[in-house]
Amino acid sequence: MDRRVVVVGAGWAGEGYTRAFRAAGVEVAAVCGRDEDAVRSMTARLDVPEARLDWRAAIEELRPDIVVVATPGRAHRDIATFAADSGCHVVCEKPLGLSAAEASEMLAAVRRSGVRHAYGSTSRYSPVVAEARDLLRSGIIGDPTEVEASAHFEMPRMIGYSWLHSVSEGGGLLFNVLPHFLGQVTQLLGGTARSVTGLADAAVERVPVGPVVHDFRQQSVVEAGEAIEWRAADGDTRATAIVGWETAGGGTVRSLWHASGLSGARTPGYLEVAGTDGTLHLSGVIWPMSLEYRRAGDSGWTAGPTPPEEYTDDPVQYGWNELVAQFMADVRGERDAVYPTFDEGLRDNEIIDIVRSSRSQPLTVT
Repeated sequence: MDRRVVVVGAGWAGEGYTRAFRAAGVEVAAVCGRDEDAVRSMTARLDVPEARLDWRAAIEELRPDIVVVATPGRAHRDIATFAADSGCHVVCEKPLGLSAAEASEMLAAVRRSGVRHAYGSTSRYSPVVAEARDLLRSGIIGDPTEVEASAHFEMPRMIGYSWLHSVSEGGGLLFNVLPHFLGQVTQLLGGTARSVTGLADAAVERVPVGPVVHDFRQQSVVEAGEAIEWRAADGDTRATAIVGWETAGGGTVRSLWHASGLSGARTPGYLEVAGTDGTLHLSGVIWPMSLEYRRAGDSGWTAGPTPPEEYTDDPVQYGWNELVAQFMADVRGERDAVYPTFDEGLRDNEIIDIVRSSRSQPLTVT
């Protein structure tokens, strides 16, 4: 193993990046976290040599080549800029920052230090997205004109409070789901976002307090009762974004994305690309699992290839593995790898800022 990494974050993402860097032949020197029990449990389970509570000290003392920022969004700027100023390459989960201003500081830090930087918009690595991109490039549906996507998670309304319920902690759909869609459209079209509008709000203003959660997969429902403690919540649980894109060929595409954390739907998740000569349809919530296409004049839909079990068994880990593999190929100078960087993270933060600041206008006629 020719490089060492320190992972900051003892939740799902921290575990995922630990596994991904090991798969890429990188030594994981330590995992850092705020909660001693959580970080010690993870390091024991994954056989990582050190569990640290102070990420600054870990970076200064262990002097890793790479730092992974896998915490909730509130801490991203401080960790990433400190790591970059310490000469470390940086991989940061989405959102890059809590605002475009924070993301700009982070991008400036990695540029100033001359280190590599990657941004965790990972669902773009789905083999289904790759197949759809190849079909688009073949011209099978003509020139893309519109993209539409929807995601319904149908989460229980009595799920316990966590950082996901707080915008200031990095919670909400805009921070945690919209970057996946933006990354997929970037991968599919190879284009540039040019305009945006939208709306986002919290469908619930308070949520019950349950056990402290350090791993999103461990969230649980709080049983109703008179002794329930409630906490204010402002994390957006429903959000819509309309983004205008300029394609690599100079064309224009309008995309519509909508997500709901609490409601369900007959089709929970999909992404469609409409073109001048047909339509591509990807099925799945965030992580597409199947692909169909229909050309103009066809009587039915044609199914794309079945994705490999390596992906379908754990698509989230697959995405982390692919991002890290591309990143490490670049760090090692093995090839010109293409992966999302802080530049894309800044773009996403600007889009999120605009959507969050948008307001609906009341009608004057009722």
